[in-house]
Amino acid sequence: MSSDKITFIGKGITIACTDLARSVRFYETTLGAVREPGDGYGCPWFRLGPLVITLMPNAAKRTPAEFPAHAMPIVWLEVPDLEAAHQELIRSGVEIVQAPNGQSMMVADPDGLIIEVWQAESEPEIN
Repeated sequence: MSSDKITFIGKGITIACTDLARSVRFYETTLGAVREPGDGYGCPWFRLGPLVITLMPNAAKRTPAEFPAHAMPIVWLEVPDLEAAHQELIRSGVEIVQAPNGQSMMVADPDGLIIEVWQAESEPEIN
């Protein structure tokens, strides 16, 4: 038995969904995720920046968890313009859970899973 500590490396997130087509539209069309090759055994894979998302169509019901009352994982995304993202999400019919406060906002995917959207910090100027 080895005494070395095992290192865990984050790979991505699997999202259990109730309606695969609806979730694909949301992540691909609304958020701009890019489909990865392969089908993941019937679970399509997407890349959203450095994050890999797998959609698993095996949930029977929308999540009963409510933000901020219940423990839950929250997907964290950044955008270059929070207000423009807010307006685009409204136009797309996305549920806004917490309106923008200048730094971030909370929205829900089609099954009620929370996505935290942050204003990306601008790159420091190099002189």
